[in-house]
Amino acid sequence: MKNKYVAISGFSFSEEEDMAKLSNYAKSGWILEDIVGVFFYKLRKDKPQDIIYSLDYQSDVDDEYFNIFKEAGWQLVISVDKGTHIFVAQAGTKPIYSDRKSEIDKYINIRNQTKKGTIYSSIIGIILLSLLALSVIFIKPIFLITLALLIIDIIIFVFSCMPYLAYNSRIKQIQRNEMCKSGEIDNKISYKVDAFIGSIFLADGIFFLIKKNYFSIVFIILAVFSIILSLIHYKKYRQY
Repeated sequence: MKNKYVAISGFSFSEEEDMAKLSNYAKSGWILEDIVGVFFYKLRKDKPQDIIYSLDYQSDVDDEYFNIFKEAGWQLVISVDKGTHIFVAQAGTKPIYSDRKSEIDKYINIRNQTKKGTIYSSIIGIILLSLLALSVIFIKPIFLITLALLIIDIIIFVFSCMPYLAYNSRIKQIQRNEMCKSGEIDNKISYKVDAFIGSIFLADGIFFLIKKNYFSIVFIILAVFSIILSLIHYKKYRQY
C-alpha cells in the first residue's frame, strides 16, 4: 500500500493533536502528501522521518511569506483554500510562532473569517424562522421549502460558529498565558452550540405543537437529542 488516508479531526479544535499525529505517522514512514476532500490527510509511504508539522492561517500570501518560513527551516507541504498552510521541519526546529503576540495574530485572522459566516447565517436563520412561522399561519405551500432552507442554514451556522468560538477560545487561552488544550476547547464549544441549537428546536417544537402541526414531534426529538449531546460535552468539559 503506497497511500493511506487519515481523518482530519478539525483544525480549529484539534490542531495540536493533528500535527502530533502526523509527526507520529512520519516516524513510521507515512508522510503527509495532500488533503483530500477537506476531511482526510493523504499520506504516502516513505522511509521513517523525525519531522514535525505546524499550521498557519494567512489569506494574502506571496513568495516573501513562504521564504520567511523557508529560512527558518519550515517547508510548505500544502495550502488549503489559499488560507490554511501546513509546514514541515526537522524535529527540534524553532516553532513558527514563539511569542504570544504573533500566535494571537495567527488566530485573529482566521477567527475574523469565520465570524462573517456566523453573522450571515444567523441573520438568514432569523429570517427563515420568521418565514417558517408565517408559513404555518398564512402561506402553507412554502412551509416545506422554508424548512429545508432552515436546516441547510443551521448546518452552515454550525460549521461557521463552532470554529469561530474555538479560535476565540484559543486566543483567550493564549492571552492568559495558558497552553491551548484542544479537548477542552472542543467540548466547551460543542456543549454551548448544542444547547443553542437544542433551544431553537425546542422553541419550534412548542410553536408547532400549539398550532397542532405534526412537525412538532420532529423538532422536539431534535431538541432532546441536541440537549443530551450538550450535557455529554459539558460533562467532559468539566473534567479538564
